[in-house]
Amino acid sequence: MARHNEFGKWGEDLAADYLAKQGLEILARNWRHEHKEVDIIAQKDGTLYFVEVKTRHGEEWNAEAAIDTKKCTLLRRAMMAWKLQHPSPMPVRYPVIAIVIHEPGTPPEIRWHDDIWDL
Repeated sequence: MARHNEFGKWGEDLAADYLAKQGLEILARNWRHEHKEVDIIAQKDGTLYFVEVKTRHGEEWNAEAAIDTKKCTLLRRAMMAWKLQHPSPMPVRYPVIAIVIHEPGTPPEIRWHDDIWDL
């Protein structure tokens, strides 16, 4: 596995722990359907969360800036595929978690954005 993939997995692990501490139940990680992938699928209080995780070193560019229209479209299509396989009347949210390492040896900053469409 490339270092980039290991770093991304580390960020997703951190995000999953963060979500669990917020009371969300993790239903799936790295769920794939055709060309679509969701980093984390979780639920809490009758709402499904399709979570995109972005992990970056430093702030030379904003981690959230990696969320573009194509990613939003793929995430929505992945949600539709998930709901076909797991029928549920639950409403859906699309949060983003940005994990940023500012300096080596410092704790990561975790930024939660409640909905991908608000970025």
